[in-house]
Amino acid sequence: MIREHPQADDGFLVLDDVKTHFDLGTSLFSRTSKGVVKAVDGVSLTLRQGEILGLVGESGCGKSTLSRTIMQLIRPTAGRIYLQGRELSALSEKDLRDARIDFQMIFQDPYASLNPRMTVLDMLAEAIRTRHPDAKGDVLRGRVAELLRTVGLNPAQMRRYPHEFSGGQRQRVAIARALAPEPKLIIADEPVSALDVSIQSQILNLLKRLTREMGLTMIFISHDLSVVHYIADRIAVMYLGKILELGSADEIIDHPRHLYTKALMSAIPIPDPIIERNRERIVLEGDPPSPLNPPSGCAFWPRSPVEHDERMKTVEPLLVEVSPGHFASDCPFCVRSLNERVGS
Repeated sequence: MIREHPQADDGFLVLDDVKTHFDLGTSLFSRTSKGVVKAVDGVSLTLRQGEILGLVGESGCGKSTLSRTIMQLIRPTAGRIYLQGRELSALSEKDLRDARIDFQMIFQDPYASLNPRMTVLDMLAEAIRTRHPDAKGDVLRGRVAELLRTVGLNPAQMRRYPHEFSGGQRQRVAIARALAPEPKLIIADEPVSALDVSIQSQILNLLKRLTREMGLTMIFISHDLSVVHYIADRIAVMYLGKILELGSADEIIDHPRHLYTKALMSAIPIPDPIIERNRERIVLEGDPPSPLNPPSGCAFWPRSPVEHDERMKTVEPLLVEVSPGHFASDCPFCVRSLNERVGS
């Protein structure tokens, strides 16, 4: 089991051995099980209030499923999730609707996540009333105007529909909608991946500023390690439903302790053509294994570019503290091969 061993009262948001599995049911004719997809398989994390945690990994590693599990859009199969000491995973649907005011989500595609039949005014007003049900009239419109100014939009645009905005502007509307109920936690699921590079930096700077000024706690999800490094205080590296490495953003980038983290870093382009041409690349073999049939032992061994023996296939590694605040999978082959490559 890979975990950080958190306790419910240790932090603002606590995930304790969270698992999200999807049972595919049985075959129509043979009545045999089709299997279980282990999308999230034993994740333990603790977030401090006001910090930004970057969650990074390849497509299909379980990042979005984990975010939806935290939001309780998908109920966890096992484990517990606490927000300020309150166990979200134990709440009834009615209590959960009330609690969800405190945590909101920003989705990847702003056009798909915004109702095309509603104006910005209607969308933001609806979100505001979840926290202030009596808000109406000029007070409500004033709050909408304030939200639009906060995210860098002109309040005069509040009666427009989503299709009348550019992609970057739509994402700003989505951010304003997430802020409208005055949440304490924001989960941003790849919020800049659908935007142009020039617009990405604007949205990242906006999210950093809002988190600092409004005292928000944020989980920022991306497959791009360079983007996560820019915005996050800490980084969790996820692979096949598990956390392989966790630490401060600078520590993860400057002193990676897992070969998979190093491989993600080697995929980041460097502007200097000489450095780019001469640096070592770690090329992973094949595609990530299916969560329907995950490998035994260290989940990384089927793609590891180094030789390994049966212990890597049979012994499941633990997430151990390798330096203060820096946790990494203790698979001896991943650690050894990384040390050999960085010359330590």
